[in-house]
Amino acid sequence: MIIFTDDDTPFRCDNEVIMVGTLDTIPSGKDTTYILHTDKFTAEDVQYWSKVVQNRLVIVTRKAPKLNKATKDLCIVDDKLKGKSNDNTFLLVKALMNWTDRERVEKVWDEPPTELLNWFLRGNYTDIDFWRRISKVQYLLPQKYYKASVIHGLKPSRARVSWPKKKGKSKSDKPDIFRDSDMYTDILMKNNISVANTARNVGAVPKGMRKRKVAEQKWI
Repeated sequence: MIIFTDDDTPFRCDNEVIMVGTLDTIPSGKDTTYILHTDKFTAEDVQYWSKVVQNRLVIVTRKAPKLNKATKDLCIVDDKLKGKSNDNTFLLVKALMNWTDRERVEKVWDEPPTELLNWFLRGNYTDIDFWRRISKVQYLLPQKYYKASVIHGLKPSRARVSWPKKKGKSKSDKPDIFRDSDMYTDILMKNNISVANTARNVGAVPKGMRKRKVAEQKWI
């Protein structure tokens, strides 16, 4: 994995090789992070060295690299180089969303804050089966199961990864018993009298719906 950034602090570790100006050590160690300070690492260099790098090659530079279509999927560019705010979690999300090689994704997984990662992913990935799986493991099983569910349960694509927008004041007419993100509220309200009556109890009945409670048939 090749990473372009203006700050190597998050990537520093005990097993590292630091170079300045020239890549004078072959970055093939599986447990070694190679850090190169240069502004002259080109798309051709990415193309060549991506086949050699086994762990991480971090290019510390002051400007974003000029990449072609063939090399954009072979590296990660820190958005700080593009004048945008960013952190390592966003870099991980880009890898999760775009990389087909899930082993490469595992290498950039550095125990991200769970809630922060979920916030990023919700803004970019809406598959309901994926989120159902996450809800089953997130708080009930060890963290390794959450990690496996995220990495191998999310289907990568070439979709553009975006920074989630802050939510303004909700204009949703959904009853308060639901979240704004709930997708099947209308179906539940129409087909489950108990749910509809619960909404009536809190005085949050959507337009066009009967405001008085409906009698429920219960087995004795």
